Amino acid sequence: MRLLTCLLFAIGLAGCASVPTELETADEDALVAYKQAKAQQDKVVGQPARWGGVIADVRNTEDNTVFEVVSFPLQRWGRPEVSDDSDGRFLAVIDGFIDPEVYKKGRAISFVGTIGETQQGKIDEYTYIYPVLEADNHYLWKPKAQKNHVEVDYSPLWFRHNFYSPYYPYRYPVPVRVRVEDNSGTPAKERN
Repeated sequence: MRLLTCLLFAIGLAGCASVPTELETADEDALVAYKQAKAQQDKVVGQPARWGGVIADVRNTEDNTVFEVVSFPLQRWGRPEVSDDSDGRFLAVIDGFIDPEVYKKGRAISFVGTIGETQQGKIDEYTYIYPVLEADNHYLWKPKAQKNHVEVDYSPLWFRHNFYSPYYPYRYPVPVRVRVEDNSGTPAKERN
C-alpha cells in the first residue's frame, strides 16, 4: 500500500510540473541553453532551443513579429524564473501578427524553436548583439497571483489593550482606586 501511495504521489508531481504542450520538443537533451548560445554564437545556429524571460518590446513587421526579451533561466516546466539578475536579452521572431496589447511589456513568456543568426541592435545608446530564436511556438504565462497576508485579531478590545501593550507586555487588569475631592480640599468620597 505504501508503494502504491508513493507511486501515485510521484505521478501527481510529474503532472504538475510538466511542460505546456506548446513548448514540448521531441528531444529535451538537444536543447541549447541561452548562456551556451550567447557564448558560442556562430556554432549553435540551426540547433533547437527553449528560451524565456520577460517581454521588453514587441515590434510587428510586414511578415512577422519580433519580441525583445530579457532572458531568465527556465524552471523545469518552462516558466522563466524572474529575478534581479538577467542573463541578457534575445530576439524571438514569430511568423504572423501578434497583438502588443495582449503581449504587454513585463509579461513572462517562453519560446521554442531554432537558433538563428545574431542581430545587432541598440538598447538606448548601447550597441547590443542579440542572439536570435526563430520561434516555432510560444507560451505566454499568466501573471502570478500576489500573495496577500491578512491577519484579523478577534480578541476583545480590553484583552488587546491589557495583554498586547508594548509598555506592559504581561500586565493584567487591576482595579484602580480613584480619589475625588471637592473644592474645599477635603475628601468627598472614594470610588472603586
